[in-house]
Amino acid sequence: MKFDKKFIEKLKHELQKPLPGEEAQYRMAPSYRPRLTKEEILANHPRLSGVMLLLFGKNNELHIAFTQRKKYEGVHSGQMSFPGGKKDLTDVDLRETALRETFEEIGIERNKIDVIGSLSELYIPPSNFLVYPSVSFASGFKEFIPQQNEVEKVVEIPVSFFLDNKNVNLRTEIKLFDGSVVKVPAYIFNEHIIWGATAIMLSEFIFIAERITAS
Repeated sequence: MKFDKKFIEKLKHELQKPLPGEEAQYRMAPSYRPRLTKEEILANHPRLSGVMLLLFGKNNELHIAFTQRKKYEGVHSGQMSFPGGKKDLTDVDLRETALRETFEEIGIERNKIDVIGSLSELYIPPSNFLVYPSVSFASGFKEFIPQQNEVEKVVEIPVSFFLDNKNVNLRTEIKLFDGSVVKVPAYIFNEHIIWGATAIMLSEFIFIAERITAS
C-alpha cells in the first residue's frame, strides 16, 4: 500500500466508529482459544497491558513496526509482537503505557507519535493479560533503537503484505511453551511468524483497512 495521508485520516475516522471486535479478531484465532465473557475475564483478575500498532511511512509505503522478543523462560519467548507491556502505577492510562513502552522498546519518542485510535481489547489466557491496543502514526524519526535486553530486533512489514490473502496460513505448526505442537492461523513474513494475540489484534486492524481500501 502506497503511503497516503488520506488513508491515515480515513483510518482515524473509522476507529471512532463501533469496532468489529470478535468478528474480525477471530479470523486469526486458534481453534482452541476459549470465548470468554467480560465477566469471566474479570473474574481472573487479569493484569493490564497497553500495546502500540505503530504505522510509519518508508520507501513510499505504509509499514507496521513489530518487535521480535528475546528468548527467555516464558510463554511468549521469541514471539513477534507489538511494542508494549504491562501498566505501571505511574501510567495515567493504557494509552500512556503503550507510548512509554514504545519509547523504551524501540526508541520512538512520544512527540513523534500521533495516536489516532484504539482497537478492541483482548484477553490473553496463557499470561492472564488484558491488552488494550492503540493505533498510531509516527513520523520524523531517523531509526528504531531496539532495547537490547528485551527486543531481538524490530521487523518492518508493509501493510500491503497483510492485505494479500495468500500471506495467511491457516494451519501453521507452532511449538508451545509446554512442548505441545498445535496448528494455528498465522501471517508468515520471510522467517517471521505472527500468530496468537498479535495476529488476532492485527486481524481487526486489517479488517478495518480492507473496509477503507474497498470504499
